[in-house]
Amino acid sequence: MSCPICYANSIIEIGIKNQHWLAKCPKCSCVFVNPVPSAEQLGEIYDDYLATDKYLKKLKKKTVTSVYKIFKLKKYLTKPQKNFLDVGCNIGATVRAAQIMGFNAMGIDLDSTSISKAKQLFTGCEFSAVSTFDLVEKQRKFDFIFCSEVIEHVPFPHEFVQSLFDLMADNAILYLTTPDTAHSRVPKDILSWKEVKPPEHIIYFNKKSLTLLLKKHGFEITKSYWNHRANLRVVCKKKVSTANA
Repeated sequence: MSCPICYANSIIEIGIKNQHWLAKCPKCSCVFVNPVPSAEQLGEIYDDYLATDKYLKKLKKKTVTSVYKIFKLKKYLTKPQKNFLDVGCNIGATVRAAQIMGFNAMGIDLDSTSISKAKQLFTGCEFSAVSTFDLVEKQRKFDFIFCSEVIEHVPFPHEFVQSLFDLMADNAILYLTTPDTAHSRVPKDILSWKEVKPPEHIIYFNKKSLTLLLKKHGFEITKSYWNHRANLRVVCKKKVSTANA
């Protein structure tokens, strides 16, 4: 199997965890589960997602924190823009926060149970148990896409990132976060890192591999945040060609 980010063939197996082999690409530093878990294995994880109860207990705190994040991120919008999408919204705390901040807010998640709970909690927001690919087919467009701690779950990162690009309106922003394998807090034995938990997390980035993936699909990173936690946080926009600038 080749690297899922740069397609290099010289991958190195680094060990096994939770009965899944992990490999590393020496070219772009991406770490990934090899082979990719089956659709059935992935479906079992997100059918009534186990973390949902934990999120319910922290609902008020998560909503307040998300309001603050969205307030800080709004400065990257170049004009008044209204349509907000949270990809992997779970029970909808961030969607509710976006609504508080004046957006037409939508959340999507593959877990229909979480979506049902979100609909009960926040009746003024739009929720749907669909994928980004479904929204692309419906030709939906958004001004602000929030995608936090999702991409590490995705078996086909190139197709996923392209779908995010296709969902973005002109002058839209993408806020994306994911665990950072290059952070100083990550143990040398990466298999002992708590974020390495296959088959739930199946791909692991550092800034180099994430930037490479985003650039391949027409994104440029506007802002990259340092974090005391082992986490990458970036704000992206569609790359503007020199000819059209």
